[in-house]
Amino acid sequence: MTDLSPAPVAKPEGNRADWRRFRLLVGGYGASSFGSYLNMVALQLFVYKTTGSALATGLFMVLRMATGFAAGVAGGTVAARLPRRAVMISCDLVQASVLLVFALSPKDVRLALLPVLAVSIGALSTTSQLLLRATVPDFVGAEHRMRANGLLVTGRAVAMALGFATGGLLVSWVGYTSAFLVDAGTFCISALVLATAGLRFPPRRGQLRQPEQPDPLTRSNLLTRSNLLRRSKLVLAALVAAPSVLAIVVVRSLDCFGSASHQVGIPIYATQLQPGNPAGFVGDFWAAWAVGLFAAHQLVSRVYRSGPRHDERAFVIGTAVMSAAFIAAFSGLRQPWVLLVALIAGLADGFTEITYTTRVQAEPDPARGLFFGLTAMAENAGLAIGLLVAAGLLEVWTPLAVAGLMHGVVVVLAVGYLVRTVRRPSDRTTTSS
Repeated sequence: MTDLSPAPVAKPEGNRADWRRFRLLVGGYGASSFGSYLNMVALQLFVYKTTGSALATGLFMVLRMATGFAAGVAGGTVAARLPRRAVMISCDLVQASVLLVFALSPKDVRLALLPVLAVSIGALSTTSQLLLRATVPDFVGAEHRMRANGLLVTGRAVAMALGFATGGLLVSWVGYTSAFLVDAGTFCISALVLATAGLRFPPRRGQLRQPEQPDPLTRSNLLTRSNLLRRSKLVLAALVAAPSVLAIVVVRSLDCFGSASHQVGIPIYATQLQPGNPAGFVGDFWAAWAVGLFAAHQLVSRVYRSGPRHDERAFVIGTAVMSAAFIAAFSGLRQPWVLLVALIAGLADGFTEITYTTRVQAEPDPARGLFFGLTAMAENAGLAIGLLVAAGLLEVWTPLAVAGLMHGVVVVLAVGYLVRTVRRPSDRTTTSS
């Protein structure tokens, strides 16, 4: 396959002080991720308990993802025009403030604040995450970005395991108010780390010297045009110029679409498989998945010993393995084998996140921020649509059938893409002629 990715840009190697600061950032990111997973559990429980409606709970999740999609639309502009440190700190502090107000409000007011909470968390968490991903090469140097992405995924794995494990316990032990106050505190910790860690954030695009022959994605071309049609054409031209990134965006959206089938289906499957203790099955499944996610950094460091390579095929292969593992999880395997499959799914999920993030980070600024905005849009749109489709299909189909269909689409697309990319150049030439 011809490598269509840009040549790596030489940057100074990150020094030991940079890595110490970056590990502090990983800790802060882990704290905010813990808060995100904690409020995912606590808020969904609160919405369902308050409204008594599964539909209202689903609509809350869809609204949260819809605002995440909108944040992805604006993500490239935010990454290029605004100071990233200030924006990321503001995202954390606003989320903390909204949660604080929500926690201290009377019960009848909380219900009215739920849409505000969904919008703020969806938009701000997405914005903060895409800015972090776009800035990693500036923190540690382009040649070390895969290692840095691995550390971030490891931090997220620990945060996810703790957030899911303690979310229900906090609510049952200390109540919703205290759980939301703890949640707000995690975002304050993240903001404090960003403000004090001393990491070198890149200057705004307007502060950089413009090249003699400006790239079509420079600030003047991409960000100052008010005509939406022109900007849409520019985004399309950017994706055409980087077909491997376009492939990542498409596969990522279908990956999230397929993931909705197991997010909705696992509780149902657990009830069918272990009616006496469905919560235990769900907890064990996600614990095994988190162990795999935690180990993904070690796998990537062994596969890419010589440093990051600009090949999206590893991402596509990992995506196919993850989808196949989730299909197998619903096939009636005994519990030890189900946990092994969950571990493989988590390992593949972490591998795909590290590889696709590293690949997109190979793009220069400001295109990098634009592309991470597009992937955020793809992830939120795919998951939101998938949740609606999965919820409807599970009314009439078994969890295995729904997972087989939705994750099967991902596997077929991945295999088709891999077959297409390994064809010889001469075959492609013959076909085109």
